[in-house]
Amino acid sequence: MSLGLFDRRDIEFLVREVIGAERLFQLDAFSGQSWDDFDMILDAAWKLAHDVLAPTNIVADREGLKFVDGEVKTPAVFKSAYKAFTEGGWLGLTEKAEHGGIGMPRALGIHPSTGILSANVALYLLPGLGHGASELVWAFGTDRQKKVFGERLLSGEWGGTMCLTEPNAGSDVGSARAVAIPQPDGTFHIKGTKIFITWGEHDITPNIVYPVLARIEGDPPGTGGLSLFLVSKFHTDDKGNLGGRNGVKCSGIEHKMGLHGSPTCTMVFGEDVPAVGELLGEPRRGMREMFQMMNTARIAVGMQALGISEAAYRYAHQYALERQQGTAVEQFKDPNAARVSIIRHPDVRRMLLDMRSTVEGLRALLGFAALQADLEWAAEGAEAEQAGELLALLTPLCKGYASEIGFDAISTSIMILGGHGYLRDHPLEQHLRDTVIARLYEGTTGIQAIDLVSRKLGHKGGQPLMALMKRVEGTIQEAREVGLADLAEKVGGMAKKVGMAAMALGGRFMGGDLYGPLLQATPMMYLFGDAVTSWLHLWMATVAAKAENKTAFHENKIVSARHFIRNAGPRVDARYAQIEGDDRSPLQMKFEGEEELPKN
Repeated sequence: MSLGLFDRRDIEFLVREVIGAERLFQLDAFSGQSWDDFDMILDAAWKLAHDVLAPTNIVADREGLKFVDGEVKTPAVFKSAYKAFTEGGWLGLTEKAEHGGIGMPRALGIHPSTGILSANVALYLLPGLGHGASELVWAFGTDRQKKVFGERLLSGEWGGTMCLTEPNAGSDVGSARAVAIPQPDGTFHIKGTKIFITWGEHDITPNIVYPVLARIEGDPPGTGGLSLFLVSKFHTDDKGNLGGRNGVKCSGIEHKMGLHGSPTCTMVFGEDVPAVGELLGEPRRGMREMFQMMNTARIAVGMQALGISEAAYRYAHQYALERQQGTAVEQFKDPNAARVSIIRHPDVRRMLLDMRSTVEGLRALLGFAALQADLEWAAEGAEAEQAGELLALLTPLCKGYASEIGFDAISTSIMILGGHGYLRDHPLEQHLRDTVIARLYEGTTGIQAIDLVSRKLGHKGGQPLMALMKRVEGTIQEAREVGLADLAEKVGGMAKKVGMAAMALGGRFMGGDLYGPLLQATPMMYLFGDAVTSWLHLWMATVAAKAENKTAFHENKIVSARHFIRNAGPRVDARYAQIEGDDRSPLQMKFEGEEELPKN
């Protein structure tokens, strides 16, 4: 028996029975979609992930990359795998048909995509970034840019990436020094260096498109002065034919802990010859435009954490079934007792359920957020507005919280295998290395927490948060009615702690305290994440409890929810106590060599 990379039954339960994605089929934007389409796509995703992509994962990790004379040589197995991915139309799974996409709702498309991602995240980043770049072009580009760049990026014919970070400006994007010099023909010459550019140079597609943040000469400092430009590796004509090499080159690649098959490049623009770019969108709105791609990317990072943690869980589960070691607990004093599978041991079972409940919670979190993205785009009026606000509120959790607890789950999988998990004989050590970066790129966990505390919780006077808590209260009432009162009360207690903690931090901000709330931003993100994920587990357990013909699957959903909620409750209490305690010790510490902090 093989458990595979992802749990199809759990996916179907979530989208069909819990979040009610069928509601989307009633909207004009998705009226051509059906459950038959979704089933067919899940079948295709399973086949692509298991038969094509997964076999290349360990091979590519061990072969790695070669940087020779400014060119990146990627693992040989990637070319055919990428071709299979693009020929399947996977980049356009959730994009509009008029753009060349399939048009599936994100609430459905996120699940086969995550399953594919779990098979080889290093390769998946190439089409994933190309998809993000195409979104920018379709959203802000001219008709010519859409025709030349948008179509080829979305088909995967050309690769794409994003170019924000500079040596002197990491998270402080507003300090970027890249400059755009206007030319008489309306183009710009881009000069500057960008670092940490994923798939910035490679040999898989004939051309690469770089959305680049730069400042037009004379524009003001800070993020408000940045504009967005399209730079192509090769010059192109209006029909997309490739000409000579443009003035963009790779000066080196990073040697990383994980993602050994994915090049992370330093890209230099305009050093030897001009790097010709064209404005994308409006001047001095580059950061706002880029955020469209970044927000999508942040959800994709959550998908990375979910996909790899699920693959790790299912591998550890399989191993625990097959590995014979020790005796049954009740026979541990009998030296002649038969050896049993380690899945019989209580501590192994605890770790497996820790992982499983994490995976199921993350699937619900990301799936629910994707539903809001669909409603924001396809619904109308207040429903669309509220969905957009809820999506914004949940995005820091989808990236920051998800990447952290997903990483913890993968670490647990190694513990289940014991010393064997530390060896390259098994894929788990690679899974852990490949997931560290999810906590870092697209804004570190701390940055996501600061975004949550300083911008999202208090947006519109806290109305989106209050609307979410109203949903939570509705689920609590339903759970009581189906016999889950104990879990309902625990989730209700967590919801109260969310509100009290948010009010405490908001009050400190309003009182002029800038340092205190930021000290507690990460604990608040964990508190909020545990509370929201507990609510989603309660929702799933309530639906399972209502099932007319209960199966082992439905009973397991209730058990999984009980485990997550009971363990999350004390964590929420502890983090609330931390926030309420308002510890200022980090501000009082005098670290050697630093200047004294201003009084606040």
